[in-house]
Amino acid sequence: MNCNSRMLCSSVFILVLALHISQAQYHASGASVNLPFYGNTPLHAEAGAHAPVADTPTPKQRMRRMYAMCPPLFQRVGTECYFMPEQRSSWLEAHFFCKDKNANLAEPQKFSDRKLRAFLQQHDAQSGKHEPIWFGATYDHRNHIWQWSITGNNLTYNNFAQLDPTKLQDSHCAVYDPSIKYRWSARACPDKFRFICQHKMPKVSEANRHKIYTRWNTTYPHQLANEVVLEVIDRGDNDRRYHRRVKAEGSAEEMVIPARKGGRRRRPQRPRNQSAAHPNDVNYPQSHTQRPPKRPRPSTTSTTSAPGHLLDNEVVPRVTATPGIATQQMTQYDRKLQRQREKERKRQQRKRERQERLRQERRERKQRLEQQQRQQRQQQQRQPITYRPEELRQRDDEQQQLRQQQEDAAQRRYQAEREQLEREQKEREQRKHEEKQREQQEREQKQREQQEREQREQRVREIEQLKEKHANEERQRAVDEDAERLRQQRLQKQREREAEERRVREEERRKQREEQEEADRRYAAERAAEEERLRKEYEKRILEAKNEQERLMQEEREAKRRELQEVQERLKAEERQRQEEIEREHKEQQMRLELERIEEAKKMEERELKRLEEENKKREEQQRKRAQEQAELEAEKNRLEEEEKRLRESIAAENEARKHQHEEEIRREEEAKKAEEEAEKQEKERKERERQQRLDAARRESDAMVHREMEAKRRNYASRIAALKPEDQQKFIEMRKRRKQLKERQLRALQKKELEEQRLLQQQKDEALKEALNEANQ
Repeated sequence: MNCNSRMLCSSVFILVLALHISQAQYHASGASVNLPFYGNTPLHAEAGAHAPVADTPTPKQRMRRMYAMCPPLFQRVGTECYFMPEQRSSWLEAHFFCKDKNANLAEPQKFSDRKLRAFLQQHDAQSGKHEPIWFGATYDHRNHIWQWSITGNNLTYNNFAQLDPTKLQDSHCAVYDPSIKYRWSARACPDKFRFICQHKMPKVSEANRHKIYTRWNTTYPHQLANEVVLEVIDRGDNDRRYHRRVKAEGSAEEMVIPARKGGRRRRPQRPRNQSAAHPNDVNYPQSHTQRPPKRPRPSTTSTTSAPGHLLDNEVVPRVTATPGIATQQMTQYDRKLQRQREKERKRQQRKRERQERLRQERRERKQRLEQQQRQQRQQQQRQPITYRPEELRQRDDEQQQLRQQQEDAAQRRYQAEREQLEREQKEREQRKHEEKQREQQEREQKQREQQEREQREQRVREIEQLKEKHANEERQRAVDEDAERLRQQRLQKQREREAEERRVREEERRKQREEQEEADRRYAAERAAEEERLRKEYEKRILEAKNEQERLMQEEREAKRRELQEVQERLKAEERQRQEEIEREHKEQQMRLELERIEEAKKMEERELKRLEEENKKREEQQRKRAQEQAELEAEKNRLEEEEKRLRESIAAENEARKHQHEEEIRREEEAKKAEEEAEKQEKERKERERQQRLDAARRESDAMVHREMEAKRRNYASRIAALKPEDQQKFIEMRKRRKQLKERQLRALQKKELEEQRLLQQQKDEALKEALNEANQ
């Protein structure tokens, strides 16, 4: 019985000691800022009584204390909390890391940017690191402007250094660059750099500290916040219309806490009527018992209310989720999207009302006009009929028409005489012009023959140049094929080397597992031997016990030993399980990195293959054009020779009989034919230009529409992917790959169709050219 009482006393002592240690750890947060915490909750009245006595304030001011609180691992810089982890990540990974901490990538404004730059300079000077640091600004290529990633607002403060405009297509995420004194710069988003997270720093009173701990318990369980004591300098009349000034204890730095907008609402707001939304709209259920705040806190609040008996930093007990529709908290982007939809609905309603009002006004105006016309007709019917003024008016009109007819006849006679004189003058001038034109034709014939000879020589030179250019391009294509073959060989060697490295890593991991299993077996054998030895010793001591009391004490010690041994074994098992979990996470990380690297290599190969295909297509197009040009030159040469021969024969025949008259007829026929050909040629060129313009306009419109759709889809995908679970994101990525492959097949079919259309168009051109040659020969 005495033994049992001693055990009870020892258990009570251990519990008291554990309680004392936890109390000391809890008060460590207050001790770090020279503030003692008395009592377990902020509701105790002794907290204010035991606070350190501040300096005696002046009669016009009074001092109060507040607490600026930053989450664990975050530290205060100015009026914000920042955290810079040791890992390197891409911009998107850094964004999600900060979101997991209920924070955002830093979005510094003008004054906070200066303090943050000074802090980063001091931090890197102590750590010796000089790598860029991601923060939360991205470049919008569509609007050509920098924006904050969380709010989507444009940057009102710009601290960028001189940027290269040619690199903005690849570099569209912002960093602090130590090489330019921590000014802003741009980098490619997939690059892995350091990053800095930003969290809002709440400033609360002593009575409200437990609310912050309750809110942060879900994300930071059993962790203490970094607190700074603030001295509040209020006005003497306790007027809340003005901003409050606070000063950090032990520092001359002052901060301003803005006054709360509006007053507290004493009456609950009535729920607003929610209009039916489209199934694809983002409309999460909201609580209508209280109006949501205009500026929500960046940290996520707990969805379960804490019981009244909880202490300041106790963990809120988990509540088992019941099956049903999961409520999802609206983000700031969702609220902004909902507000925009509401504005658009109201605008459409105003537009419909305005159109209806205009239609009503037009109907009323039309009715008034019809009423006026009806009244005028009625008034005209009531007027008396007078015949005399109408007859006088008719006689005057007849006289006027007669005078007008006489004047017109005189004008026509004068016009006919003048036209006769002009016709005779034109005939005389035409005869003179024909004589001059005949002489001009002879001179032009000689000049034409000289020009044709020069053109034939020029075409021969062009054919030689084209042949030489074709030979040079053949040599360049051979060089390109050799380079492509070498690149494929390098890629194959790289794949073999990566496969060998993977095999070596797998072999090393297999050996480590075998060694671990062997060590576990040896440990199990040793533990069994030790237990057997202890059991034999215990049996021996039981046999050698002198009395019943010693046997009971021996059994009690043995029970304690076994309990201690079980605790140790459980701890070892937990440690092994933790090591296995760490090893599994490490393997998963390695596999993920390997998959990312393979995916990047595949993308690079696809880009290279696409580039080579485009080059081959361009080269084939150039070869086809050269062959076509050569064929056209040969045809033109033959046509010129035939035309020259025909002209010589016609000139010889014309010189023999009826030279002058026949030459005049030939000249007229040639001019008419040339005018027709020129008109047909101009008409064909005009139609070709119009068709090409329509094709270019349709292509530009299609490209612009595709670009707009892709931008809208990309933003929609980014917003929806961020809200998906990891397994849903993986499914979405696989689905997007399949869609991309389908689009590529459709693009190849479209390109094939365009090539077919070009081939048909070329055939039509060749047929038209042949018909023109046949007509010329005839």
